[in-house]
Amino acid sequence: MVARYGRARALWAGKCAWSPRKEWDRVQFCRESARGREKGEDAIKFSGRGFLVIFAALKFGLMNNLKIFKNILGIAFCILTALFSGSCTVSEWEEGFLPGGITGTGNDTDTGKGNAGDRTHNEDRRKVLLLYSAGYNSLRNYLLEDIEDLKSGWLPRDYPNHDILLVYTHTPKSSSAYGIPTTPYLIRLYEGDDGQPVADTLVTYEAGTHSATAEQFRNVLTYVKNNFPAGNYGMVFSSHATGYLPSGFYNKPESYEYIPKKSLMKQFGLSQGQEFTTAPVPYYAPDYDPSLPLTKSIGQDQVGSAGNYVSYEMELGDFADAFPMKFDYILFDACLMGGIEVAYELRDVCDRIGFSQTEVLAEGLNYKTLTEHLLKNTTPNPQAVCEDYFSQYIKQSGVYQSATISLIDCRELEPLAQVCKDIFTNHRSGIKAIRMSNVQQYYRSNYRYFYDLKSIVQEAGATAQEMAQLKEALDKCVIYGAFTPKFMEEFRILTYSGFSMYLPRDLSTAFYFEELNMYYQTLDWNKATGLVR
Repeated sequence: MVARYGRARALWAGKCAWSPRKEWDRVQFCRESARGREKGEDAIKFSGRGFLVIFAALKFGLMNNLKIFKNILGIAFCILTALFSGSCTVSEWEEGFLPGGITGTGNDTDTGKGNAGDRTHNEDRRKVLLLYSAGYNSLRNYLLEDIEDLKSGWLPRDYPNHDILLVYTHTPKSSSAYGIPTTPYLIRLYEGDDGQPVADTLVTYEAGTHSATAEQFRNVLTYVKNNFPAGNYGMVFSSHATGYLPSGFYNKPESYEYIPKKSLMKQFGLSQGQEFTTAPVPYYAPDYDPSLPLTKSIGQDQVGSAGNYVSYEMELGDFADAFPMKFDYILFDACLMGGIEVAYELRDVCDRIGFSQTEVLAEGLNYKTLTEHLLKNTTPNPQAVCEDYFSQYIKQSGVYQSATISLIDCRELEPLAQVCKDIFTNHRSGIKAIRMSNVQQYYRSNYRYFYDLKSIVQEAGATAQEMAQLKEALDKCVIYGAFTPKFMEEFRILTYSGFSMYLPRDLSTAFYFEELNMYYQTLDWNKATGLVR
C-alpha cells in the first residue's frame, strides 16, 4: 500500500503492508501492455504483407487494362490509409508511455496546436473533465491502473457530443527507471461506435518534460482552454503532494534552509546565544543533496538514479497562478491537500474543491465511477465522487480503513477567514501556548504540520460564542465531510472540521520553524487572517 504523499504509503517510513491482490494486478497490467505491443507489431507485419498484395494487383491492372489499373489504385490508397491511421507504431508501444490498450490516432507534437475535432457544438453546455496524472514517480503503476479503470467506466461519445474527457499522463518506463526521459501525452478518451474505448493522442510533449512544474501545468491547461471551449471545466489532479508546505521542506525540515542551531553549536564550538550565518541549503531541484530525501509538494517528478535523485514539484502559490481559466471543481487524488491554506489560495480559480486532510492510500479515488458522476449527468456531482471514495475505505479493515475527505465551497471562504481572523487576534497567546499533543493531528510523522482547524481554535481558548460563529461558517463552507475512526492505526480522528491547518511554532520548539513561519506569511490565508506574525 502506497500513499499519495505518499499517495500514504504503507511503504512509508519503511513499513510495508504488501497486498497480494495489488501485486497480481500489477502483473496483469504489465501483460495488458505487452498485448498492446503485440497488436502494434502485428499491424506492421500486416502492412508489409498488404504492400505485396497491392503491388501484385497493380501490376496485373496495368498490364491488362488502364481503367482496371485506376480502380485498383483507388482501392490500394484506401487500404493503405486504413492500415496507417488505425494503428499505433511499434515505437510507441516499445517506449511504453501510453497506458495499455490505448492507441493514438492523432499526434500534434510539442505544443499541440493542431486540430482537436469539431469544437463548435454546444460550447455553452459542454463539460470538460481533465485528469492530470503526474506519475513520473513511485505511483507509476497505480496511476496507470487508474486510467485503465477510467476506460472501464462510462465514457462520452465522439463528436458532436458536447462532453469531453481528457487525460494528461506521464510515467517512467518502469517503477525504477527514473533516469530515462519519457514522453508525456495529452489524450482524448471516448467511446467508439463499436462501444470500445478510443483514445486520440492530441499532444505529444518533448521527452524529458517535467510534469510537476507550473510551466508545464499551465501549458496543458492553456491547450485545453484554447481547443475545448466549454461552459464547465473540472479537473482531477493525481500525484504525490504535501499541501501548503514549500518545496524541499517535507520529511527533513531541519535541512531545509539552515543547519540546526544545536548542530552548529556542536560542530563549531559555539556557546548559547552566539550567532552563526550560513548560505541556504535547499534540497530541491536543480540543486540536490543526495543525503537528503525526495520532496513532495504539489506533484512530483522523480528524476535521476539511486543516490542522485532530483525532485521537481510545484509550490502552492505557483500552482494557483498557473490556471488560465476558472474551474467548477478540482478533486485532489493526492496526500495532505485538505488544508485551509490550499483552499484559500485556490478560491479564485475554482468554485469547489474535494481533498483529503490526511494521506491518500495509493488506490486513490474510484475511477470506475468517476465519469458517471462528473460527465454523464447534466450537472457534475463531485460530492458523489467524494462519497464513493469514502465508501470504499470505510468498508475495509486494519490499516486499509483509513480516509478523510471533504468537499468545500470556495465561495464561502471569505466569511470563514473573517471569523478566524477575529479568533486568532483575540487568542494569540492561547495559540502560542498550545501543546501539539492536545490537538487533532492528520499526519503520522514526528513533524506534524497538519492539524484540525476546529481543534486548534478550541484548544486556543475560543469562547462559546466564537465556536458558534466558527461552526456556522464551517457549515456553509464544508459541503461534505467524512472520516474513518482511525488512520493507518496510528492515530484516532476525534475532531473533524473538514480542514487541516498549520499550528505555528517558534524557535524554542525547533530552529527550522523560523523558516516555515517566514514562508507561511506569503500565503493568502495568512495574509487574510494574520495567523503567523
